[in-house]
Amino acid sequence: MRYIGSKNRILKFIDETILETYGDYDNTTIADLFSGTGCVGEMFKKKGARVISNDYMHFSYALQISRIKRNQLPRNYQKTIDELNALQGQEGFFFREYTESGSGKRNYFSEENAKRIDAMCLYLKEKLESGDISQEDFYFYKASLIDAVTKVSNTSGTYGSFLKINDNRKYKNIVLEPLTIIDNNKENECYCEDITDVITHVHGDILYLDPPYNNRQYPPYYHILETVTLYDDPDIYGKTGRRHYEEMLSPLCMKEKAVSAMVDIIKNAAFTHCYISYSTDGIMPYKELCEKLSAYGDVEVFFKDYRRYKANSNGNIEEDKGKLKEIIIYVKKR
Repeated sequence: MRYIGSKNRILKFIDETILETYGDYDNTTIADLFSGTGCVGEMFKKKGARVISNDYMHFSYALQISRIKRNQLPRNYQKTIDELNALQGQEGFFFREYTESGSGKRNYFSEENAKRIDAMCLYLKEKLESGDISQEDFYFYKASLIDAVTKVSNTSGTYGSFLKINDNRKYKNIVLEPLTIIDNNKENECYCEDITDVITHVHGDILYLDPPYNNRQYPPYYHILETVTLYDDPDIYGKTGRRHYEEMLSPLCMKEKAVSAMVDIIKNAAFTHCYISYSTDGIMPYKELCEKLSAYGDVEVFFKDYRRYKANSNGNIEEDKGKLKEIIIYVKKR
């Protein structure tokens, strides 16, 4: 899926930095506490580490369950996927609020896909409430649904708004595809908590953090996927039908609070080896951050050039020639 700040393209950089500073991390315990799509935690899992992952977004928690926590598929997985794909659509929340034909007049999905999303959400809710599937299985199937929803959404990639002109994705039929599983034979852990809470009760060998780089709060950009996961008939507002997120504001997206918030996380971390992915154009001045982190350990910074893209005056995407660097700040705590 397309995700703000995804680390898919720099997995090798992360891996090489840890190998250079820590060494082989097979059979270690690594925490990835801003998990997002779970791609970094999944890399750690493939490398043989026991993984602890966390994100405060519920859709991310569903992805963590499928990519990190579970080492086996749910019982009757393919049968249930087939049943979900065979469901007839129902006019529920997604049809009402996120189609042009519904009362919300919001063009996120075709009418048929929205009705089928409603039907799938209701089916999984009934399965969970009846005890036919466990809560972990419920989130595993939600991960399949999230993946399918991203492929038929009439958006530019996030859900801050829908497109005025229909994208071809809108006309594809939503289909759940089986997810693959990675078995690392470890008892992995997944959480859906605020970073300031989870950091107080997890511990291990290596801590990896991928905090936000700018002032964009994540909840309004992924509110649709949150509702796919929770299907809780939320109170929504505005032209784009966002969920309320006042209680989920992150200080790491606020320039005046970000540095002190990050320093507190490292200060409270029960990990000796801490790695922070960041950017030279992030709202935290990385030199200031490193200076303050040096009170708690030895600090090194690793750099990698990367390209930034932006829309030109014609709406076409072109490369920004500005020199930006992806960085990893390594703190070996004392």
